[in-house]
Amino acid sequence: MTDTSTLMTYSQVMSEADRKLVSSLGNQVTLWCFDCNPIKIDDAEILCSEMVDYIEKNKLTVRDKCISKYEPQGVTIALILEESHLMVNTWPEHRVLQIELFACTEINREALEQIAREIFGADRIYTYRYE
Repeated sequence: MTDTSTLMTYSQVMSEADRKLVSSLGNQVTLWCFDCNPIKIDDAEILCSEMVDYIEKNKLTVRDKCISKYEPQGVTIALILEESHLMVNTWPEHRVLQIELFACTEINREALEQIAREIFGADRIYTYRYE
């Protein structure tokens, strides 16, 4: 199941001019993935490798990375891209994976959803595009 929705919440109403400016700065996608394999989403090496492969296949460039592994479980990965950033957060105890990508280029969300399903076992994926 994949649900693609537009979601944007502000503390106050954004003017049309500001909204257009923000939209012109890049594209942002957030995936919330549920019922994932808790062992795989707690493996920082697999998570980082899959995200770097995605970045390279989609002609983006990793400039730097930061990986935090938490005890007893959970992972946060920040990939700093030439084109912006990709973040991954996991909550294995809840079988939840979150992937957020902001880029000044087009985003291949279908490929991210495929990774979440096929590699990390996500049963339900909710994809939000910020426009």
